[in-house]
Amino acid sequence: MKTLSIRVFQKKCTIVWVIMFFAIVGTAHATTHIIQFGGSFGLTYSPNSLSVSVGDTIEWEGDFITHPLSSTSVPTGAQKFNQGTGNLFRYAVIVAGSYQYECEVHFSSGMIGSFTASSSTGIEVGKSSLRPDVFSMKQNYPNPFNPSTSISFSIASKSFVSMKVFNVIGKEVATIVSEELSPGNYTRQWYANGFASGFYFCRLQAGAISETKTLILLK
Repeated sequence: MKTLSIRVFQKKCTIVWVIMFFAIVGTAHATTHIIQFGGSFGLTYSPNSLSVSVGDTIEWEGDFITHPLSSTSVPTGAQKFNQGTGNLFRYAVIVAGSYQYECEVHFSSGMIGSFTASSSTGIEVGKSSLRPDVFSMKQNYPNPFNPSTSISFSIASKSFVSMKVFNVIGKEVATIVSEELSPGNYTRQWYANGFASGFYFCRLQAGAISETKTLILLK
């Protein structure tokens, strides 16, 4: 009876994850928005306000030691963020609503920013605006998955290809591909042993073009 109860609970958890997945990213189009600060930009974020979609990624570029980044307000259910080292920070948006952030040192001088995420753009997740004969990445299979998943992609010209996995706060957690590839169809595996259950984002980049897919890991 105890074993049966555990199995029922696991099944219910799987169903909940799947429902959350389609509710959150069912119509979003993954785009990376770059925000720069410090240096020639002074005590300001450029741009300091954005309109984005759920499934997009925000990427801050600058000196986080001099200008430590911290969220001041996020929607219910969204992950708070902060960064005080390095020069690059990524945050994957998975909850609609308004987000505010600031430089912990220079906020009183007006170094603050915000972005608003909408839940729907009418474009399916992972659909590339690029021609299929140039660049494409298929949704991973299976999805949800445990402990490994297959990701297939195609490139039409010789390119340096990078495929990386990021968690929901935009931190890089795995590199699947980092090499020059000839034109053709490829399939790569992500072995996620040791990773926590949840949402992840896989970004494939070939040359100057890229595409992002959402992955769900269940354990």
